Amino acid sequence: MRLAVVGPTYPIKGGISHYTTLLVRALRKENDVLFVSYKYQYPSIIYPGTGQTSDDKNPITEDCEYLWHTLQPWSLTKIARRIREFKADGVVLTWVTHFFGWHIAALAHRIHKIAGIPVILLCHNVKQHEDRPLEGPLTRMAFNSVDGYIVHSEEDLDNLRRTHPDAIIRKNFHPTYDIFASTADWTRDSARKSLGLTSEPMVLYFGAVRPYKGLKWLVDASPEIIKSIPGCQIFCVGDYWDGPDEFENQAKSLGTLFDETHPENGGVKIVSGYIPNEEVGKYFAATDLVVLPYESATQSGIVQIAYGFKKPCVVTNVGGLPEVVLDGKTGYVIPPKDPKAIAEKTIEFFNDKNNLSKKFEAEITEWRKVFDWSHMVDTIESLISDLK
Repeated sequence: MRLAVVGPTYPIKGGISHYTTLLVRALRKENDVLFVSYKYQYPSIIYPGTGQTSDDKNPITEDCEYLWHTLQPWSLTKIARRIREFKADGVVLTWVTHFFGWHIAALAHRIHKIAGIPVILLCHNVKQHEDRPLEGPLTRMAFNSVDGYIVHSEEDLDNLRRTHPDAIIRKNFHPTYDIFASTADWTRDSARKSLGLTSEPMVLYFGAVRPYKGLKWLVDASPEIIKSIPGCQIFCVGDYWDGPDEFENQAKSLGTLFDETHPENGGVKIVSGYIPNEEVGKYFAATDLVVLPYESATQSGIVQIAYGFKKPCVVTNVGGLPEVVLDGKTGYVIPPKDPKAIAEKTIEFFNDKNNLSKKFEAEITEWRKVFDWSHMVDTIESLISDLK
């Protein structure tokens, strides 16, 4: 097939950028693919954190044409004409947030008019995790403009069916980010040495820190974890959208903020900022257990990074997370907003770490085959064929 994919890639940072680039890489094994991305994405006023671009020394890249400028509507016509020139059989557009509602609708309209081919919306979230002004009408505008959809979770499938009962939808799990493990130079020993660890137990929270991701519940669980697992270090690593002060103060008030002068006591270690690709593997190679205390979710790339390193995860029973983490086999599934449950499962793991680590690793090795990128390629190819 000849396919076009439109979405973020390097130098735009973050998991969706990694995802889109790896999707193009997988598609190009069997297809000719035109990859189109942004030369300008968000106005800085609506994007908190440490900025939109990365300075990765080892970026994940694929050949790409940077044509989309979100403040220049005429760039959408340019994209549609380029897709027609490429003679694509179909187009995959990336959907993350309603900010792009009008843009997606306008782009899909131009592709239909100029190139006359089907448009798929690859939905990372059908609904936003936090209420935003104009979310409903902008989302409907985009979703009413395309021909087919791909979702990653049963929750998103149900949400989409409620608003578009006759839609042509395919569900495909979020593929595994094994690239961080396969290209990493980090061993467990070198990673732990770099982080100042030797034999101390380590728990990892990783990724952007936003209210719905529930980091406060892990910090709330820290006194019980550290009491039962002496010396345990709880790394909270990510781009803190509103700054790390809230969580540092929370850990201080609980008496669990990590103290460099007494490392033997363990504690909550705040690592604030975007983690470049070459550093991602360090945290996952070093850790024993990954915790995702989300209050809401559809799916998570963090689980798929962890699976790349064969690391078990503690996740909450929200969205698509219990679909990808098998309770008691590849990790644990617990209720949301429950620090007691976080502590109990973390303690359970470390109390039998030698046996559980081997058991979980064996289960993850088999289970992650379900998340191979080849399945996503098959889903896109079959959906385009059906739509044509």
